[in-house]
Amino acid sequence: QHSLAWSPDGSMLAYAFDNFLVVQDLEPDELRQLTGTGSYDEPTWSPDSVMFAYSSSSYGIRADIWWKNADGSTVPKRVTSDGAADYRPRWSPDGAKISFQSHREKSMDIWIKNADGSGEAVAITTDLAVDRNAEWSPDGVKLAFESKRAENFDIWVVEVDGSSPPIQITSDVAADTQPKWSPDGTMIAFKSSRSGYTGIWVKDADGTGNAIKINTDHPEATMHDWSSDGNWIAYVSDETVFVKSSDGTGETIEIAKGLEPRWSPDGINLAYVAWVDDQHEVTIIELPEELR
Repeated sequence: QHSLAWSPDGSMLAYAFDNFLVVQDLEPDELRQLTGTGSYDEPTWSPDSVMFAYSSSSYGIRADIWWKNADGSTVPKRVTSDGAADYRPRWSPDGAKISFQSHREKSMDIWIKNADGSGEAVAITTDLAVDRNAEWSPDGVKLAFESKRAENFDIWVVEVDGSSPPIQITSDVAADTQPKWSPDGTMIAFKSSRSGYTGIWVKDADGTGNAIKINTDHPEATMHDWSSDGNWIAYVSDETVFVKSSDGTGETIEIAKGLEPRWSPDGINLAYVAWVDDQHEVTIIELPEELR
């Protein structure tokens, strides 16, 4: 299992399992297989929790963006169709657009298209360097992404309407990747090897101030996720899930052995992938009061 994604209403989890996508209802505890077998990218939910989008190459050699109703009541809807592969869809906060990355031109760029599949896809970035792993700001106005346009990967932010050129948020000789916005849109957490090891860092979303290291008690960390209130960040070190204050202060709290922590929208639960009885299992635990 991998690519865990909570539905915005907190009632379901979508993830890839044995080469197909499934949705797990929490109440009642039921699992639904919603696709055939194939190669799938990370699923992303529509804001109303009705549909989820994904990248699939199970219908042909190249990958395109599709979506399907989470209850399985519809056939898959194709959003993109191009000679180049389209990957890593992300639904906009208003539900109208889906962003994705594609090598349609001379380099990997960030694109957006109407979620219903109408109209033409629009390139949000057009640099010759690699631009990838875009994430929408909570207000849907900007996209944060990683780019190699400054010789190594750094975090950049661009206005979706194209009103201004991209802004470089981080600048370091080490690679800064995998940006994730805080729930209020004021901070961006990212993965970086700037301390000599891969770790999790946080910086102001406007690029000001110094980056703050989160995994101060562990030399290496990855797979980060924000709490729903923005006060905490979960990360993985040595196949163990830890939680630390998003300002880098205070005690580091060990949660469980596992990977891919994902905070529930209500902040009460944490989902992660655990190794149980010689197999991977999606596990959901109720967090202690101090983390809610």
